[in-house]
Amino acid sequence: MTYDFEWHKSHGDQTSASAHVIVSRLKSIIEIGSVLDVGCGDGRWLACFQSSGVSTICGVDGAWTDQTRLLISKHDFKVQDLSKPFDLGQRFDLAMSLEVAEHVGSEYSVQFVQNLTNHSDIVLFGAAVPFQQGFRHINERWQSYWAGLFDSQGYKCFDPLRSQIWVREDVSVWYKQNMLLYVKRGRHDLISRVRSYLDSNRINEMPIDVVHPERYEAIASYSQIAFKPLMRKLPKQTAKKLWDIVRGKI
Repeated sequence: MTYDFEWHKSHGDQTSASAHVIVSRLKSIIEIGSVLDVGCGDGRWLACFQSSGVSTICGVDGAWTDQTRLLISKHDFKVQDLSKPFDLGQRFDLAMSLEVAEHVGSEYSVQFVQNLTNHSDIVLFGAAVPFQQGFRHINERWQSYWAGLFDSQGYKCFDPLRSQIWVREDVSVWYKQNMLLYVKRGRHDLISRVRSYLDSNRINEMPIDVVHPERYEAIASYSQIAFKPLMRKLPKQTAKKLWDIVRGKI
């Protein structure tokens, strides 16, 4: 697995805005003193947790990570193959992985989930759904697929956040669409806190498998359906020239 690290730069402000909104809501549900982010990229989410007062953070990502561009200390970052088992020797109040698992081969899906559940009793997770599109998306799955894998590890799925951020323009659509919370069934204290949050905020959990209208409209447009897939099949230079012609540059 490789990743275009420039993505984090181009989407940085949007990601930070999303993190600011979501972190504050998470902290109103559970007490968070430590966070693990699997597939942390440049550490933008962890930096937000840290600025909110979380004392212990740890980011994990692949060897392609440009550590000179991390927004967290290098001491809080570890290189790991996300498709293989790893043990950091500690558990965290929260483990998270957002829009990462679609980059890992389907044969490693179970292991990816286990790496999260092995490090925390509560997991914030979201990954790209079918046809969401993105760089090297090789394992796009419906939300219920991942919920089934977490269930097999003894984790119950909750949806306390999506309806609260569904129409917010300052949260990226893939978080609004895919982000769910998983809690270990034996942690009755955590389950009670999540249910209390749902009840006190009168939150009706959404169906697990949903597509946000914002993403649906982007995918359903003719240019997305017919033109861009064709472009991806052409040699790079040919596709660039064709795109320049379409935009009137040639």
